Amino acid sequence: MKRKAGVDLFRILGLLFVNALHACLYNGFYYLPQEGAAVWAANSFRWLFFGCNGMFMLMTGYLKSTKPFTKSYYRGLIPVLVGYLLTCVVSYPIRYYLIGEHDEIGVWIERLFTFSNYAWYVEMYIGLILISPFINMILDKLEKPKPQLCFAGVMVVMSALPSITAINLIPDYWTALFPITYYVIGAVIKRIEPKISSAMCLVGAALTAMGLGYATLVTSVKNFNDGFAEGYGGFWVTMMVTFLFLGVYKLRVGNTLSKILAFVSGGVFEGYILSRLFDVWIYGTVPQWHNPRGFVSIFFCITIPVFILSLTAGNILHFISVKLTKGKKKTA
Repeated sequence: MKRKAGVDLFRILGLLFVNALHACLYNGFYYLPQEGAAVWAANSFRWLFFGCNGMFMLMTGYLKSTKPFTKSYYRGLIPVLVGYLLTCVVSYPIRYYLIGEHDEIGVWIERLFTFSNYAWYVEMYIGLILISPFINMILDKLEKPKPQLCFAGVMVVMSALPSITAINLIPDYWTALFPITYYVIGAVIKRIEPKISSAMCLVGAALTAMGLGYATLVTSVKNFNDGFAEGYGGFWVTMMVTFLFLGVYKLRVGNTLSKILAFVSGGVFEGYILSRLFDVWIYGTVPQWHNPRGFVSIFFCITIPVFILSLTAGNILHFISVKLTKGKKKTA
C-alpha cells in the first residue's frame, strides 16, 4: 500500500497531542477556575489534544483493515514489542539514576509486564491487533458501503453514545469497546474513501472541540474536573477525531516532504512511551503556571521541546528496532 503523507502527518500530530495533553496534567491546568474566554480557549485545546489516543486507534483501522490474514499477520506485533522493550531498557536506568525512582528490580519487572504509565496503549494495541483480522472479515462480507456504515454506527451507539449524557438513557455496558469502534471507523473510511471536504471536516473538529470546551466551562463549579466530562471513547471525542482524520489523511505534499514525514513518523510509537521521561524531567524543573494566558508560552516553550525530544529519541530507538526485526515495519 502506497504511503499517504496525510496519514503520516496525522500520526505525528497524535504524538504532539499526547505531549500537549500531558502538559495539562503537569502544569496545574485541571485546578484552574473555570471562568472567562481565555479558559474556554484553553479548554477547547485540551479537548482537541484529548483525541490523541483515538487518533492512533482510528489510524490503525485505516491501515490494517485491508491486510490479508496470513501466517505472517501477527508478526506485525514483533516490532511493537521490540520497540516497547527497547524503551523500557532505556527508561529504567534513567528513571533510577537521574529521576530518582529507586525501586527494586522486582518492581521494574512488574512494570514491564503490566504496561505501567504511558505503556497502557501497548497492552490495548496487542488485543486490538489480535482481534482485528476477524473484524476485517466481517467488513469484507458486508461489501457495500451502507452496511459497513451501519456497522460503524452500531459500534458508536454501543460504545460512544452512552457518554452523551449522565442520565443512563442508553445501556453503557459496552463502552469499553471504544478501541474497536475507532478501528471500525478507520476501516470503513479506508473502504469507502468518503468524498467530503477536508476543510469542512477540520472546521467540524474545531467546532466540536470548542463546544466541549464551552460545555466544561458552563457546567463546572470550581475547576475542569467537576464539569462536563467524556473518556477517550466518548461520543463527541469520537466525532472530533473522525472529523480530524477526514480533514488530514488526504493531504498531498511534494515528494521530498512526503519522505520526511514518512521518516519522522516512524519513531512516534517509541516517542510516545519515552515522552514520560521528558515530562517528569522538564515539568519538574519549571514553574507551574496557572494563568490561562501562560498556556501559549507553556505550549511553545515546554510542550514543543518535549515533543521534539520524544520524537528524536523515538526515531533513534525505532531505527534500532527495525534493524533488530530485520526491517519489519509497524503500521500504527
